[in-house]
Amino acid sequence: MDFKLLLVDDEKPIRKKLINNTDWKAEGYQIFAAANGEEALKIIMEKGIDILVTDIQMPKLSGMNLIEEAKRSGSHLKVIVISGYAEFEYAQKSIRFGVNDYLLKPFRSKKLLEVVNKAKEELIKEKDNEQRLAVLRGEISSYINENKLDTIYNWLIDDQFFQHQSLIMDRIDLEAVLKRGSKEDVLETVNKIIEELKAADLNKEKLFVVLNNLILESFKIIKDLDYQAEDLMEIIDKERIENLNYEQIKEIEIILKEFLLRLHNLISFKPGEKNAEIISEMKAYIAENYQDGITLSELARKFNLSAGHLSNLFHEESGESFSDYLNMIRLNKAKELLKTTDDKIYQIADQLGFNDAYYFSSWFKKMVGASPTTYRDNINLL
Repeated sequence: MDFKLLLVDDEKPIRKKLINNTDWKAEGYQIFAAANGEEALKIIMEKGIDILVTDIQMPKLSGMNLIEEAKRSGSHLKVIVISGYAEFEYAQKSIRFGVNDYLLKPFRSKKLLEVVNKAKEELIKEKDNEQRLAVLRGEISSYINENKLDTIYNWLIDDQFFQHQSLIMDRIDLEAVLKRGSKEDVLETVNKIIEELKAADLNKEKLFVVLNNLILESFKIIKDLDYQAEDLMEIIDKERIENLNYEQIKEIEIILKEFLLRLHNLISFKPGEKNAEIISEMKAYIAENYQDGITLSELARKFNLSAGHLSNLFHEESGESFSDYLNMIRLNKAKELLKTTDDKIYQIADQLGFNDAYYFSSWFKKMVGASPTTYRDNINLL
């Protein structure tokens, strides 16, 4: 089965490269393209798009507004943002909209394919889980009916209840918020959960199940970070949860906010004397991987920080932004190759992680004030 991939960029040359630089059909994708957010939203609604790759700054409907509108459809849409460095202030906001990945322009086509394939794998996993859940619920239903069990178990096979719970989990990205979000992201996420619970109008038994599932899902997320069970159990106010009045939605909101904030504090970065060491490790990682199209979100995941926190920390410790530092590394390497080798411009572009020589030349001229060829020809005059 081909997955439906939508590529959105208002710049025609970039859009053509997104479409043509990868053999999407051979990779198992059906391609759609759009030049602006309005056009993209229409395609998403009509074609049932699986994965969206979109620029941020676009006419008619911005990338962020497009993502927000598309997510309201309740689909399993995966989103990848492609952006110029000046727009990465949107990274923090993107977490709230459930963006799966970010790519900083310029990037290699193989890097785009890598993150798209990762999104596809997540979709496959989700669909497999849904199928297994459907089979399990079928078996439970048969067991309940055959053994004439008490109606208290009926929520286990209530289609409408499971649809509501699935929608809640689909519309938030709990893993991204806990691992990489800010405290504000946590509070915003709880507000979204509460809005969904109010709209679903669930009884207290079902609210109990939803709350417990959210807690278990949260534990599962940070257990992957090698925390011990006792660390997790200390976070739970067991007595308060046991005595919770599930008819009062405000009480559920307070409990969730307190619990998720404690969890966030447990795994969030602790500032202090290790800052310089962390930044040093980051710079070493950038130096080794800059040619592979390293992204701010990739770095944030590696060091278990939010994209916004990483950006601020990097600037505080080094005096420059992540994107400026990355550009400096690339620029210095470009100058070195132009000075010390006879490599052709397209070869140098490839070594630095650019898709093509034209884009590299345009970027180099913007940074230096001269094209790579002019720079090389006048090397002794500089």
